[in-house]
Amino acid sequence: MVVAGKRRRSGEDAGDAGDVERADAPSTRDGGAADEDTGAVASSTATKDDAARLVAQHYSGRANQTHQERKQSPIYRLRCLNNWVKSNLLQSKIRENDRVMDLACGKGGDLKKYARAKIASYLGVDIALESVRRDAVKRYNAEHAREFPAKFVAGDAFVVDLASVLPEYVRTLDVISCQFAIHYSLSTEERARRALRNVCTMLRPGGYFIGTTVDSNVLVRKLREADGLAFWNPVYEVEFDDAFKSKVFPTNQTDGFGIEYTFTLADAVTKCRECMVPKDVWVSLAAEYGLELVEWRNFHDYVHSQLSGVETRERASALWSQIMGDDSMSMTDEEWEAAYLYTTFVFRKSGSAEAAASAVFNRKPPAAPARIEQDDVLVLEGAA
Repeated sequence: MVVAGKRRRSGEDAGDAGDVERADAPSTRDGGAADEDTGAVASSTATKDDAARLVAQHYSGRANQTHQERKQSPIYRLRCLNNWVKSNLLQSKIRENDRVMDLACGKGGDLKKYARAKIASYLGVDIALESVRRDAVKRYNAEHAREFPAKFVAGDAFVVDLASVLPEYVRTLDVISCQFAIHYSLSTEERARRALRNVCTMLRPGGYFIGTTVDSNVLVRKLREADGLAFWNPVYEVEFDDAFKSKVFPTNQTDGFGIEYTFTLADAVTKCRECMVPKDVWVSLAAEYGLELVEWRNFHDYVHSQLSGVETRERASALWSQIMGDDSMSMTDEEWEAAYLYTTFVFRKSGSAEAAASAVFNRKPPAAPARIEQDDVLVLEGAA
């Protein structure tokens, strides 16, 4: 099947790769993604704590670009594709009057998507203080302050207990979205558990936790195909440390956490330290917090399934025309290959229909829409 002039890799479902959990011998062959306002960098010599801070500082330091400036980027079509994936994923799960949390909201680049969904309230959380306080707040005030109420938090959601510091009216959420960021929680088991605990305590029964992250199966496959510890094309480069020269990642050695590599993406990030997200480890851990996996799809499969599915193609095709337009036909093979490094995910919080209805009925009404001042941003531990 052809979509936007690109073929899905024949016989290469991301789910059939030698996953991180497997300790078998390597084959003789073998986050920060770019979208409209993201891109993070961390020194390859940084500690895990330093890396998170450097990521935040890079977010805040990136200058906002005009649409014409973005169109000159060598990864412009990839950014459009990432934007389409996010938009389609949000539209598939958010309903009118839903209460949402944008985990790793950055500069507020997805606010317009939530406005189109006619949400009841918005909670934006990000580690990058100035991205939130300066850019996201400014964007909200300029475009959405009359449409829905918002609360912004600057802090590390993989360290802080959000439910303990947030008012009740912004809890019991319907949807939590984390786009291109959850892999930063996998540096340690403690951080990963805090991330999931925050999702669990903030989400109502039956609510959805959705997002995008790195596809570790694809990373492992490509590493094993490579002659050395790096693989690349003119758009991106992934490089693993000597610690992984065996190209095997048994969980009895790593537990699935802290499996780091450096990622470079043209016109976006350079030598950014990221962590793999072993699917089995992540899904098993999420289940401990009452989060049941609904869907896990590599970007290539997600694009094809959404544009061809009987129940999804009308919405997906309309969004494709709106976001990709003629630019989809000019997406380079290199950009399409870079998209293959990522996956979508959807989890649902367990609970009966009665529990879900009770949570919705008993929660307090959201605040009225209003402008936000920079001092209104709640600053928590880890903000940088």
